[in-house]
Amino acid sequence: MRLLMLFVLLSGYTLSAKINLQNTTCKRCHPIIYKEYYNSLHRKASLYEDPVHDAVWQKHPLKKKQNYTCKKCHTPSDTELMQQKTVPSDTPVQREEPISCIYCHSIESIEQHPKANQNILHEQKGERPTLYSADKARRGEKITFKEERGFMGLSTKVTGSPYHDIDLGNKIWYSGEVCLGCHDHKQNAAHFNVCEIGLKKGDTKHTCISCHMPQVQGSATTIKETRTHAYHGIGTLHGIKEVMKWLKIDMQKDQQGFSVTLHNQSNHTLFMHPLRMARLLVTIYRNGKALPQPSQTLQRVIGKAGKPSSPWLADSVVKNSTLKADERKSYRYDMPLQKGDIVEVAIGYYRVNPKAAKMLGIANTPATKMEIVKKQRFQE
Repeated sequence: MRLLMLFVLLSGYTLSAKINLQNTTCKRCHPIIYKEYYNSLHRKASLYEDPVHDAVWQKHPLKKKQNYTCKKCHTPSDTELMQQKTVPSDTPVQREEPISCIYCHSIESIEQHPKANQNILHEQKGERPTLYSADKARRGEKITFKEERGFMGLSTKVTGSPYHDIDLGNKIWYSGEVCLGCHDHKQNAAHFNVCEIGLKKGDTKHTCISCHMPQVQGSATTIKETRTHAYHGIGTLHGIKEVMKWLKIDMQKDQQGFSVTLHNQSNHTLFMHPLRMARLLVTIYRNGKALPQPSQTLQRVIGKAGKPSSPWLADSVVKNSTLKADERKSYRYDMPLQKGDIVEVAIGYYRVNPKAAKMLGIANTPATKMEIVKKQRFQE
């Protein structure tokens, strides 16, 4: 059966002089990865698939001029739109692959700029594109498609992909820098960093890819079975929970009460986006009763004249209670613990914090629902 499927794939390749690679093409050899990607925020980045992005755009002053400037990061695969100053149309590209597999895997380098970084794509020559990826065991290799027949022509050994070449030598795919074209920082017209990741430079142990795209069970491709693959469901609830592995929780008790310490072991600030918010929830369970303690927020609030404002008006940070890379913060609770008490510490995550959601007109929507992304219990 596998040989038959491979024959079909190869036949489709040889009958076409030049393949127009789309995400549906990628799905043929990478079904598990495609399924993860399809639920990710990368696939849902456009105005037509992301209600939060659309809500921000509806309030943006550039909407009156029909000058959609978010396209560089939200819909870079829409090549027609990238050449125009207009609002994207409701097209299959906007719905299915605004940030496509091919786009990300074509990023060759990152240009750093004060306003926002820029992705530089590999200049494709010939009929077979070269796509970048990472494999520490094969770092530096360049893989082209090769088909070898053996045992009287009854068996076939396939190397590479029938659709593209693979370059495993690009250093930014190992350092995680490949993500920083869109995810490092973004300035507004006031030259204020609306978003900034606060990346800890020189950390080779933790990278965007190793933390946000960890190896999970399942084969990366149908052509060659692998035990694991890099997770592609970025931005999903499962993906956020994966990142929370780098947030460590500890508790210290004394006679007057206890303290909860959060340690951000990742290489960038957590919950740094001005729309996001996390809440530290601490509950004591005593004799079957829940005793909630005062909650704490972790967020970066931006604004003007000391008050929160929309991103395009902001010129300063009004409040910052986030956790920087490798930062520890302790929160005090003056309630003495008794023998048998259970202290539950949970992290609640908002994709859009309630106040911002109200301003955007999207309160009481799924995007504003608090999700528990980490939970830990301590027992006396």
